[in-house]
Amino acid sequence: MPQREARFTVNAQPLELWKFIRDIESLCTCIPGVEKLVLLDERTADLTVKEKVGVIPMVLTLRASIDSEVPPRRLHATARAEHLTMTIEISLEKTANGTELRGLFDVTGTGQLKPIVDRLFEKRATERAAQFADCLQQRFGAVVPANIPKKEKGPLRRWLERLWRRLTSSS
Repeated sequence: MPQREARFTVNAQPLELWKFIRDIESLCTCIPGVEKLVLLDERTADLTVKEKVGVIPMVLTLRASIDSEVPPRRLHATARAEHLTMTIEISLEKTANGTELRGLFDVTGTGQLKPIVDRLFEKRATERAAQFADCLQQRFGAVVPANIPKKEKGPLRRWLERLWRRLTSSS
């Protein structure tokens, strides 16, 4: 069962961050790949999530539900699709700089898609956690920690950036 932990500090008080996390519509604006959200009640939602597997888009319909919570400190949720179950444990702790958000994600693939789900999660989990942290940074001023590495720029991208700087500085 692939598992990933992400920790980062958010420039907000625990209660403010808790309200954001519990507002499923707002939270889903920061979750990469969410294309559609249907709220069923205050603890349950259906999500349509799109993820590319190579050049082929994989579209999953997940039913996400909050299993338990201790406001404003801890939340446990489960998201299920046809070939996947994801458990999510979120904890918030006040720090000198705001609130530390710790997310623990377990993904279990099933059936014929198990190898694809497991590989995809292993490949993309760190990248998606960094995208989520970036979204929170834009919203609250999150500090991205050492355990979520920034994606390195490849040689082509560095060359294009240098070219762009030269073109824009000479005009």
